[in-house]
Amino acid sequence: MRKLIFLLAVVFLFVGCSTGQIRSSQDTGVKPDAFCNVVQEPDPLLLGTWECYFVRDKHKDIPDNNYVKYTLTKHGDDYGLYFFRTWRRGRKKVMEWKTWTINDKDISGEPQFGVRLFVQGNDVYFTIRGLDEPVTMTRVED
Repeated sequence: MRKLIFLLAVVFLFVGCSTGQIRSSQDTGVKPDAFCNVVQEPDPLLLGTWECYFVRDKHKDIPDNNYVKYTLTKHGDDYGLYFFRTWRRGRKKVMEWKTWTINDKDISGEPQFGVRLFVQGNDVYFTIRGLDEPVTMTRVED
């Protein structure tokens, strides 16, 4: 009986820790440690949290499933962009505040990777080098 109680306690501890970590890394109430360069204020549609899934299979034998999620928030006069991405079946990931450039309907990331978030019509899109077409993102409701 003690072993069962101990095992359940350990399981609940790990579940609680992993859930707390996910919540805190995406908590937009936390002040960013990096801010975006703003050429022109962002289109209001870009604010908030957006996500998308896509497969990147160019020059690969096995399709590479990707997940992207970002949150753009305003902090005083500055904008913080928290970016989360997984690829290579989740073995690779990025989770951090980014110093990207905002120019109205367009947010551009590192030029060498060709990362862009942009508004076209009433939709938000994500693109990256090696992707044939931009992917439509979906708003994540808090």
